Formats: sequence, structure tokens, C-alpha cells
Amino acid sequence: MCMSLKKQIVFLVTILSVSVYGQDVYKDTLKITVQKADSLFLLQNLSLLAEKCNIDAVQAQILQAKVFNNITFGFNQNVLNTEYKTNGGRKWFDFSNKGESTVQLQKIFQIAGQRNKQIKIARLSAGKEASLYFDLMRTLKFSLRSSLYNIYYLNQIVKVYDKEIASMGNLIGVYQAQYEKGYISKKELLRLKSSLFSLENEKIGYTSQLLSNQADFNVLMHTSNIYYSPQIDTTAFTTVALQNFKLQALIDTATQNRYDLKMAQADVDISQANLSLQKAMGVPDVALSTGWDRNGSYVHDYNYIGVQFDLPIFNRNQGNIKSAKAIVEGSKYSLLSAQDQVKTDVVSAYAAALENEKIYNSFDKSFVNDMDNLNKEMLKNFEKKNISLIEFLDYYDAYKENAVQLNNLLYNRINAFENINFSLGKDIIIK
Repeated sequence: MCMSLKKQIVFLVTILSVSVYGQDVYKDTLKITVQKADSLFLLQNLSLLAEKCNIDAVQAQILQAKVFNNITFGFNQNVLNTEYKTNGGRKWFDFSNKGESTVQLQKIFQIAGQRNKQIKIARLSAGKEASLYFDLMRTLKFSLRSSLYNIYYLNQIVKVYDKEIASMGNLIGVYQAQYEKGYISKKELLRLKSSLFSLENEKIGYTSQLLSNQADFNVLMHTSNIYYSPQIDTTAFTTVALQNFKLQALIDTATQNRYDLKMAQADVDISQANLSLQKAMGVPDVALSTGWDRNGSYVHDYNYIGVQFDLPIFNRNQGNIKSAKAIVEGSKYSLLSAQDQVKTDVVSAYAAALENEKIYNSFDKSFVNDMDNLNKEMLKNFEKKNISLIEFLDYYDAYKENAVQLNNLLYNRINAFENINFSLGKDIIIK
């Protein structure tokens, strides 16, 4: 029963590995750099494309705010002339001089600068929508790069497991032959097989993470069955010196470039423009009219012009003005909160990056090569019976753990750099 379970897990590992390397689940494999990913992302991401449509929609509101009110045309004609009789009957739709017809033209004029204020609000709203687009781009771009780097380093971890599993498999093959000849005990063989089983089981966890990040990356790139193989120039990160970046300068950069902060400022501007509009709307519109009346007035063919407006006695738009004032005050507090959030984000991201940089700088860069060489020597010594099985397995486990932690360290360091870029709204650490 135990062997059957092991076979099932080995089979699952095989299926996942096939999926990871684009030979089954994924139709195509595409090598991709960070720069290429950024370019394709801008062209293909559905959320960004949808937000672009929203920008176009808001831009159209500027055009709508600029147009003038239509002129109102009115025409009246009597249906039945009860005073005029021909051949014993009444005349229908009498367009003669004895019938009644009226024509009227009316135009409403917004005064107190209402139209210009509406145009200003529309423009400010369009600017806010554009800021929303760029802030969405900032957020999604961070997710994109984080997934890409995670895929790369998870691949490195999976390769470590592949290497360990292959070595362990070869070793088990040798020990299986020696066991069958009676040179070693079954206990030693089972201990090696148990270690192989653990390695395969751990690999499943990392492979699942890898597939999950591939799925997230495909969503961001608007693809479904492409396996992306990141091509990362890791040497570009070795020259980064965080101490060259001053915290206050970073905060100033964020203040200038964070589009969520610009949206908060836009809310203040829009609310102030709306207050100005509400005050202007307290002044009544004026309606100018002109018309002609054939027989309905004191003279025949009566021509007239007229003016009409509400008397601002009861309704002076007091409630809307008071509401607009409260919204202005609220938007100012929101802006202050957004400014505090930007500063906090920069400080937090910078502090985390410095901590990761401290750990990275204390790391011996020759560690990887030394561990690989030592790994080969340990395997040879074990095969020659110079070290015990327990010592060998302990070393193998330590080698694996250090390799995994190293890749996690490198990923966390790069992601910390990207988090600084994210907090600034501009790529200055990694471009």
C-alpha cells in the first residue's frame, strides 16, 4: 500500500514537471525578459485596456459640457374653427387669417459662469481618470514583475530538487544492486528511498507555487496556455547600492509621481470646482423667447419677445452649497491621509530593502560553488563508505535547505527593490 502511494506521488510529480516545462498543459514556451514583459503587458492586459475605455468615456464628457443648450421651438394650430362655417359645417385646421396659429422660439442661458464651471469639472474628472489608469498600471506592473521574478527563482529551486532527486535515484539504483547481492542492509536502502520520497513530496509544493505564479502571470498577460521562461540578468542587481538613495529624496520622488496621491488632489480640485458651480447655480437661468401669434392676442399677427427667470426667494440652492462645502473639507482630509500613506509606504519599503540588503551583503558569494563542490565530494565519500548514511543524508538535507534559502533571499532582495519602485510610482532602483 505504501509503495502504491509512492508511485502515485512520483506520477504526480512527473505530470507537474511536464506541465511546468511546457510539454503538456502549456501549448507554447516563451522566453521573456522583464522589459519584454512590460511592453507586452501594456498592450495586452485587459484591465488596462478597460480603463483606457473609461478615459475615453470621461473625455467625451468634456465635449458634452462644452455644447450649448438647444433652442426650443414651439408651434400651435387650432384643430377646429367653431366660428367659421362653410357649407353648413365647421372648418378643420384653419390656416387662413381667420384661424389661430402660434410660433415660439426659446433659448435658456446659464449665467454666473455655470457652463465654464461644468467644463472645468469635466476636465478635472478626465485628469483623475487618467491618474486612475496610471495608478492601476503601477499596481499591476508590480504584480507582473513580482510574479516573473518568483517564477524565475522557483524554477531555480525546482532545479535543485531535480538535481537532488536524480542523484538520489542513481544512488538508490546502486544500493538496490548491492542489497540484492547482500552487501548492505534493507534498512539503509529504505532510508534512502524514504529521503527520495520526501524530496519528491517537497518538490510538489514548489511546483504548485510555480504553476500558480504562471497562472497569475498568464492572466496579467491575457494568455492562457503559454509557459513563460523568465530570462533574468541577475548581474544587474549586484551593483545596486541603496545607501546612495536618500530617504527624503525618495519621499519627494513619490510625492511627485504617485498617481493615487494625484487622484486625492484631483478630488480636492473637483470638490472645490463643484462648490463654485453650486454657488453659481443659486443664480437662476434666464430664458429669452420670441414668437408670433396670428389671432390670439389683442392685435392680429402679434409679434413679441420675452424674458423669464425664477425669483430666488425660496430656493437659492442652499442645501447643495452646504453639502459641497462639507465635501471640500472631507476631500482635504483625504488628501492629507494619502500624503501620510505615501510617506509610510516609502519608509516601509526602504527599511525592508535595507534589511534584505544587509543580509545579502553578509552572504558569502562563493557559497554556491563551494556547496556544489562539497556536494560532489560528499557523494563520493559516501559511495566509498568514508561517511555514514546519517551524515550523508544530513548533509544532503542541509545542502537543499541552503540552496532553497539562497534563492528565497535573492528573490526577496529583488522584490524589495521592486517594492521601492512601487512605493515611488517610478522605476529608479530597477528599470
